[in-house]
Amino acid sequence: MEVEYAPSNEHELLVRVARMYYENDLNQQEIAERVGLSRSRISRLLTRAREVGIVQVTIVDAFQEEHELSRELVAVYSLKRAAVFPISESSPRPLRWHLGQAAARLLREVIRDGDVIGVTGGTTMLEMARALRPLKRENVKIVQLEGALSGKGEALIHGNEITAIVAATFDAPPYFLSAPTIVESKQLRDALARDPNMGRILQKGREANVAVFSVGRPSKSCILAQAGYLSEEDINMLLYKGAVGDICSRFFTADGSVCDEALNERTIGLELDELACKESSILVAGGPKKIAGIAGALRGGFANILVTDEATARTLIEVAG
Repeated sequence: MEVEYAPSNEHELLVRVARMYYENDLNQQEIAERVGLSRSRISRLLTRAREVGIVQVTIVDAFQEEHELSRELVAVYSLKRAAVFPISESSPRPLRWHLGQAAARLLREVIRDGDVIGVTGGTTMLEMARALRPLKRENVKIVQLEGALSGKGEALIHGNEITAIVAATFDAPPYFLSAPTIVESKQLRDALARDPNMGRILQKGREANVAVFSVGRPSKSCILAQAGYLSEEDINMLLYKGAVGDICSRFFTADGSVCDEALNERTIGLELDELACKESSILVAGGPKKIAGIAGALRGGFANILVTDEATARTLIEVAG
């Protein structure tokens, strides 16, 4: 066996072996042959080189800032988890596409056998549904948490379609809440809820241990307005009463209180306080126009898991004080 190098002391030997391994990319057997030592001795020398500080390992975490933002969000809003992702300024994709991708990745981690998953409507939820890939889980059920929408434009993106897509992903049975999301009176809402079929779906939504939803913004262009459920006068009144967002078509204020009890009593679907009881209540939202709504939802305790972008995370931490 040819010996390439015969160091005169242990320190020199450690440096030489470490350079061969970490800088020259030689494996332990190749080093052993070059210096005339056994492979096991080379392994011990490499371990020793780290122990005495000749070799120092530095882990470069490209997502360190996002991880720190996640930890801060969890702390200031008492969350179970926060998933924060960066977006390149050159990205051609809209924010809701990125939110959907991130939410789909999170669901793959969260969902277990036997889960009942509640979903809502909206453009962000549609992006999440489309981003999901087939995932094998046993005895999973998918239930729609709010009444259906009908109308034009984005109003056609309602919970029925999203429920069907998510159910197909998990090869799970879908439970559709086939009723309008807002009806004209509390009496009609109560009558519909007494229907055995409707009552069964509403109860399945209450039993869901996972809920995934986004937050809407009260404006003349919101989906409920597009679908004709809310007039311009209704929107103005909600804003006057301090509405900052809606979840399951239920509007709330900056501190997480129900904004309009009369409207809330005409709405079909999961109640806001029922979201707070879920094992995993996942809010997927971001962007400067949604800050007030996201913060209000978190203050109200409607979500214990947040999926958002880096810029939104920073602003949410700033407004938390």
